[in-house]
Order: sequence, then structure tokens, then C-alpha cells
Amino acid sequence: MKILLAGLGRWGSNHLRILKMLNAEVFVADPSGQSKKYALDNNIPEKNFSGSLDDFIDKVDAVDIVTPADTHYSLCLKAMQKGKDVFIEKPLTLKSSECKKLSETAEEKKLILQVGHVFRFDPATAFMVQQIKEGVLGKIQWMIGNFYGFKRPRMDAGVTWSDSLHFIDLFNYLMGSVPKKVLARLNDNLGRGMDDASWVSLIYENAEAEVRANYFRPHKKREVVIIGSEATLECDFSSSQDKIKIYKNTHIRNKNTWVATQGEVITQEIMQAEPLVLELNSFIDCVKTREKPLAGGWDGYNVVKIIEAAYESSKSGGIIDLA
Repeated sequence: MKILLAGLGRWGSNHLRILKMLNAEVFVADPSGQSKKYALDNNIPEKNFSGSLDDFIDKVDAVDIVTPADTHYSLCLKAMQKGKDVFIEKPLTLKSSECKKLSETAEEKKLILQVGHVFRFDPATAFMVQQIKEGVLGKIQWMIGNFYGFKRPRMDAGVTWSDSLHFIDLFNYLMGSVPKKVLARLNDNLGRGMDDASWVSLIYENAEAEVRANYFRPHKKREVVIIGSEATLECDFSSSQDKIKIYKNTHIRNKNTWVATQGEVITQEIMQAEPLVLELNSFIDCVKTREKPLAGGWDGYNVVKIIEAAYESSKSGGIIDLA
């Protein structure tokens, strides 16, 4: 399959490595001279590299967009107007109105539009989905997501866009729905004009969730806690072992008081696999089979709409109704 990779920055280099691993014939569009050197050093033929997407768009089967977020809409729309299936890194765009347009265009033209919500492809997520479906956790009551670590802030959007987004989408996926209301507090501690610390509360029909993200905590954390009526599940995505633990803890009412009962602790090892490999392999399969992607355009739209509400909530100090 011939795939045009638009953007060969830090994350784009991972896409290049994996697309080659998956035996795709890769074409690269990036205006940077440094990117051209990187591509040639990694065995991309010079004839397959250009500074413009237009030079290859008619030659390829699909387009993989890994460029700054504010370029996503125009590049994605151009590719789809040429009849190309598109994988696009998150966020789909920075405006829900643009996400809606792209999702509608994909439907009208019967194109594959997959958004880079990579945590959906982590094997640990598949295990969590299974536990929820089988009722192991009981009724889901509350979810917590911590996504932080000391690192360089992205320059194209705040931490809610770059990091909180991951667990907002993950919670939508685990719940199989979108929240009805959003409450948020976003801070700009560095004075960049963009948030670098974020707290977002998601109020679903029958459960609530909160996502915390920042660039300051010294240690990398990618943790999800799912609290159910029968058990609590903890998942540490950044851990290489003992990634998931299920605590069979419950609170039991005894006359006029409550008893906290500690139960069995189950440790679940998860198959080691690079989620980005699974994600891009799934995209290639969708292009071949025309099956609906696990993370499609409307999933991207839902997340962007929630983030827009989070910014509105932080500005107004109130709860934003998404209905």
C-alpha cells in the first residue's frame, strides 16, 4: 500500500518507522530540510520526498497526517477531496465545526477517516473493556485519569489538547457514550497564553470522571482508576509489568454505619505491544476491508466538543451543558 506521510517531526518519525515495518511504500511531505535528511538517512528514496503534499497526493492510496494541529483541517479536507482515506493524529482539528465537516465529508465520500486516539489500541484498554462488559467491576460509578510528567510543553496547543484529550477519549470509549456536562479548571502557570495544568470533570448519564494533566509533576504518570460497585481497577499505562490491578474492595452498610471491606487483589499482566503499531496496522486493515475504524471522525468530534466546553467552563467558572 502506498501511504503519504505528511509531517516528519518528532512523532512523525515514529509513524515513518512503523509504516516501513508494516511494509507500506512510504512517501513523505515535509518542508523542512532537516526532515529530508532524516528521511533519506532512513532509506526513503529521494524521489519519494517532497516539501509539498500536492506532489504525491494523486499517487498514493492513503494519507497519514502528523503535522501541527492548526494545519489538520486544511490538509485532511484536501486529501479527502482527492478521494483519499486519511489517518490523522489527534486532535482531529481545533474546532468542533471543522471536525463535523470532515466527518460528514468522510461519510459522503465513503472514506476511512481514523483519528490518532492511540490509547484505544493499548492491549490494557482491551482488557478493561472486557472487565466492564463482564460486570467484574459492577456498576461504574467514577473514573480518574492522571496524565502528567515533567516535559517540554507543546507550542501548538495547551495541555488539555495535547494530554487530557487522551483520557477524555478513553473514558468516552470505556463508557460507550459522551458526557452530558463538563466542568473544568485550566491554568497557564508559565504565562504562554496556553494552559499547562488542567482538571476536567466529565459528567456522564450514570457516572462521573475527572482527568488531570500538567507539565510539572516530576514523574511520568499515565494512570487510570475505574471505581465500580463491586471492585476498583487501577491501570498504569506507563508500567512494563503489573500494569493492571483489580481490588475487590467494597463498602457494606451495617445498620447505622458503613464497613470498608478489603477483598482479593488480582494482578493482571498485559501483553507487551506498541499501541502505535496496532493503531496504524488497524488503519491499513480498514483501508483494505472498508471496515469502520475503532476511532473514527465522530469520535474525534466528540472529544473536541468536550475540550471546547472545558475552556468555556474554565473561563466562566460554571458547568457547561453539552446536550
